[in-house]
Amino acid sequence: MPEEDKTMIVKMAFLYVQSEEWYKAIEEYKKLLRMDPYDPHVYNMMGDAYAKKKDDKDAFEAYQESRELYSKIGNMNKVAAIDKKVSRLSPDRMDPQQKRLFLTITKSQEAERMAAEGNFDEAVAYFNQLIAAEPINFSYREKLANLFLDNAHVSDAVAQLKAVADFHLSEGRVDAALAYAGKISLIDPEGIDTLRLMAVLAKKKADTEGAAKHYGKLAQLAFDAGHYEEAKGAIDEAIAAGREDLKPLLAKILLVLKKHAEARQTLEALLREFPGDEVLLEQLLVIAEETKDWAGAHGFITALIQKRPDDPKLQPRLARVLLQVGKRADALQIYMNLALAALKDNKVEAAFSYFDNILALEPDNTEVLKKKAEFYLKQGKKQEVIDTYKKLQAVYTQKKMVEEAKRVGLILTKLAGLK
Repeated sequence: MPEEDKTMIVKMAFLYVQSEEWYKAIEEYKKLLRMDPYDPHVYNMMGDAYAKKKDDKDAFEAYQESRELYSKIGNMNKVAAIDKKVSRLSPDRMDPQQKRLFLTITKSQEAERMAAEGNFDEAVAYFNQLIAAEPINFSYREKLANLFLDNAHVSDAVAQLKAVADFHLSEGRVDAALAYAGKISLIDPEGIDTLRLMAVLAKKKADTEGAAKHYGKLAQLAFDAGHYEEAKGAIDEAIAAGREDLKPLLAKILLVLKKHAEARQTLEALLREFPGDEVLLEQLLVIAEETKDWAGAHGFITALIQKRPDDPKLQPRLARVLLQVGKRADALQIYMNLALAALKDNKVEAAFSYFDNILALEPDNTEVLKKKAEFYLKQGKKQEVIDTYKKLQAVYTQKKMVEEAKRVGLILTKLAGLK
C-alpha cells in the first residue's frame, strides 16, 4: 500500500477516535496491522479503543500483543504503562486464560505498590511468584532487578538479568542476550556473573579480542574465588584466543588442581623463555616436592638460594631436600645453624623445633640434648631439665662415656635437691 494511503489511514483513525467512533477506529487500526503486523503502538491504540467500548476481552488481547512486542525490543517502560491499563480492565469480561494472565499482571502491580511502600521482602516474594508463573515474561525479572538495585542488592539484580540473557542464549538470540549483557555490565562490570556472560557472548560472536579479554578476567576472578575448575576452563579459552601472558596463572591453577605434569610442562616452557625467574623456580620447587622428585627439587632450591642467599625460609626446605637425596650430614648442619640463629634471636620455640628435627634423625645427638637442657634450666622448667639430662646420661652411658655420664648424674642429684 502506498505511503500516502498509510498516512490517510492514520488520519482517519485519529478522527474516529476524536469523535469516539471506536469500532471505526479499530477497523483503521486493523488496516495498519495488515501493513505491519509487528507494530506495538498500533496494538496499544487498538487496545485503548476496545477498552473504551468496554470490550475488555479484545482490549486485553490487543494489549497483550503490544506488550509482547515492546518486551522483545526491550522497551520496558511501555510494558509497565500497558500493565497499568490492563489492571483497569474487568476480568469478568475475559475468557479463563485471559483471567489468569490478568491476575498475574495485577499481582505485578501489587508487587510494585509494595516496593514503593518499602515492603521489600514482600515485594520480592510477589515477583518470584510471578516469575514462577510466567518464566519467560522478562518484564518481571527486570522489575525485580530494579527493586534489588534500589535496595543495593547488586548481585541479586545481576542474577535476574543474567537469567534473561541466558534464556536468549539458549534460544540462539545472541543479539538479545548482548542487550542484557550491556545492562549487566553497567551494574557490575567486573562481577564474575558479568564476565561469564560477556565471555560466552564474545566467543559466540567470534570476537577473539573480546573473548581473550573477558575469559582472561574470568580466569583470575574464578581462581581468586576458589573456583579452580572454572578458572582452568576460562584460561584455556583465553589462551586459545591469544593470551599467552596468562600462562603463569595457568601454572598456578594446574598446581592447585594437582595436575603436576601439565603444570611442570608449562612452567619449564616459561623458564626456558625467562631463565632464572624466581617465581617460576619456586613453583617448580613446589611441584618437585609434592611429587617427591627430590633430585629435581635439589636443583630448583639450589638455584633459588643462589638468587636469594639470605632467605631464611629456604633453609628448612633445603634441609628436607638434602635428607631425601642422602646428604644427611649437610641437612643436620643446616638444622643446627637454624636452631642456634633462632636462639640468638630469642626465638626459643623455633629453635626447639629445629632441635627436635635433629633428634628425630639422631636421638643420641649429645650437643642438641645439652643445648635443650641448658635452655630449660634458664627458663626454670625443672622437670623438662631433669627429663632431658636423663636422656643425655643414657646416651653417655650407652656410648661408654663414663666421665660425662657421671657429671650429668651429679647435675641430676643437685636438681633433685632443689625445691
